[in-house]
Amino acid sequence: MTHDRAMKSSDGSQPENVAPFTPRLTEEQLQCLNRCARGISVRFERWEIVDALVDGGYAEKGIAGVLTVTAKGREYLRKHAV
Repeated sequence: MTHDRAMKSSDGSQPENVAPFTPRLTEEQLQCLNRCARGISVRFERWEIVDALVDGGYAEKGIAGVLTVTAKGREYLRKHAV
């Protein structure tokens, strides 16, 4: 049995625009994203950092595991300057 869990306003109508949830990066993740954005080569000791950045949409993983900061990642950095 499936349930329709779509958000509805108090009057029963569907909301027009809902801002996507943006998780807050840890200090370590933010520093790594910042270094990648500046073109500094980063060797990740823990793949959890890479996974979090990619899963959050802040970076894209390319050939040989090279990370590229996305527009969303640059926007996050602009708002949370290190």
